[in-house]
Amino acid sequence: MTTVLNDLFAPNPQLLQPEPWWLYERVGRDLIEAWQRVSNERRNAGDAEPLHAVRDQYHKVLLAHLKILDGYLSLLNQDSTPRSMAHADQVQTTRDLLQKHNDSLFPKWQTLDDLEDILLAELTPSLESRIELAKRYPPPQSWYDEVNDPIEPAKEMPS
Repeated sequence: MTTVLNDLFAPNPQLLQPEPWWLYERVGRDLIEAWQRVSNERRNAGDAEPLHAVRDQYHKVLLAHLKILDGYLSLLNQDSTPRSMAHADQVQTTRDLLQKHNDSLFPKWQTLDDLEDILLAELTPSLESRIELAKRYPPPQSWYDEVNDPIEPAKEMPS
């Protein structure tokens, strides 16, 4: 690092060393874990309204935290030492997880109904898992042997 750069940051030399990056990296993971905990609680309670009421504030916190992580990444990426590169990889991984979390929620979540759909979707098996279950547990042969058409209305019996 040059002397001039050190002089520019003389009042606050810690700004050149992006500490405590680890704190913000951990907070990013904590935000995702807290979302899982609170969304599970709201789903189990059958009341997503309190969670929906804080939608905008939660979104602002996520966006602000992404900006903080971006700032730490820009500082960590200036130093090409193995230690800084490892730290940058860790922060980038958390940033990617937080971005994925943000992207999975906010384009879809505008109304209370949207939030309820998001919360219930976690309980709905994916198409891939349903296909796997169907392969593992095929319908009984008797279903194939039926001659009645279940869609056709029943014929009246003559009296």
